[in-house]
Amino acid sequence: MRFFLLIVIILASGYSFSQTSNLKLHTHTFEEVEQLQKIQQKPVVIFIHTFWCKFCYAMKEKTFTNAEVINLLNEKFYFITFDANFKGAVRYMGRSFNSKRISRSYGIHELAEVLATTDKGISYPTTVILDAKNTIDEQITTYLSAKQLLSGLNAYLQRE
Repeated sequence: MRFFLLIVIILASGYSFSQTSNLKLHTHTFEEVEQLQKIQQKPVVIFIHTFWCKFCYAMKEKTFTNAEVINLLNEKFYFITFDANFKGAVRYMGRSFNSKRISRSYGIHELAEVLATTDKGISYPTTVILDAKNTIDEQITTYLSAKQLLSGLNAYLQRE
């Protein structure tokens, strides 16, 4: 009987792990979100990051792979991940945004600058929440653990 119970527990554990690994965070482009908002309005979470930011990398690897975070973002928000150093043009809200060269070796995308600039400047990572009408409601300019992000997103939904 104990052996049977052990097998059931192992199989159940493997099943739950496979369910978690099959979860996929739905990410969108700004252009896609603009079209999706016409069908169903939802708040938008934008994760603004750079390739050189270790805290950004940690959020990608830990926060945005958490099953509860994935479920909440997929169900209640549109999610965009955006590299502040992206060099292409982005059309959003009837405007075209491009990359700006700051120095010989550094540039920033205009859209990242618009969304991530606070009175203290720009820092990475920045998590931005736009309401369904694309107005900036929140700018969080620090690393967020899965628990912190869940808490913040749930508090945001309760305010709405």
